[in-house]
Amino acid sequence: MFNRFDLYAPVHKGIRLALSGLCYQAGSVDSSDDERVKSFVEEFRQVAIILEAHSRDEDANINESYEKFAPEILAQLEDEHGALEQGFEHLIELVNQLELNKKNPIEHQKIWYQIGKDLNRFTADYLNHLQSEEGPGMKVLWENLTDDELKVISINIRSSIPPQTMAIFMHYMIPTISHLERVEMFGDMKRFAPKEAYAGMLSLAESRLDQKSWVQLQTALDEIKPEGAK
Repeated sequence: MFNRFDLYAPVHKGIRLALSGLCYQAGSVDSSDDERVKSFVEEFRQVAIILEAHSRDEDANINESYEKFAPEILAQLEDEHGALEQGFEHLIELVNQLELNKKNPIEHQKIWYQIGKDLNRFTADYLNHLQSEEGPGMKVLWENLTDDELKVISINIRSSIPPQTMAIFMHYMIPTISHLERVEMFGDMKRFAPKEAYAGMLSLAESRLDQKSWVQLQTALDEIKPEGAK
């Protein structure tokens, strides 16, 4: 809904980038390219961390609202979660087998091929699930919760995420959200987050944005004062 607080949009934008990037690597890299396969495996394991955290955070912070206002939506989303968890466990096992078969070129190539096919299928299913959350799911939340109540849920989720996991989320979210969304996000950090945490996220933003976008963000943040500053 236009002009309402969207609980899902920023993190979902990041997850879309993460999964599409993995699909690109799996489709464009030869199994014999050890360095690029290694890079894929490392990034896959990073993405696994945020997918698991995202599902866990939703269960802990959002499901109560669905159960209260639309149990049928909760049942649909939980069914989708279950199927996705099985699919991702299968991918994790394939990646583990890939590493175990480094010295067996034929088996290694076969597993790499299967990873590409199954990752594409998983990503398609996951993107459909994101649409379920952003569509009927978010519609229910907008109809029954105010923006302030949604923001409290968002704060509770962010507060529960360990710093290292948050850094992975932000790695993907920063370049995929709009300038206004970045200003709002980093403005809140500047006002309320510890200086060290804010500085770390600014450094990450500089590394993830093109020069024009980075300068635009800096300029906008210069107009925002930290909480308590005069």
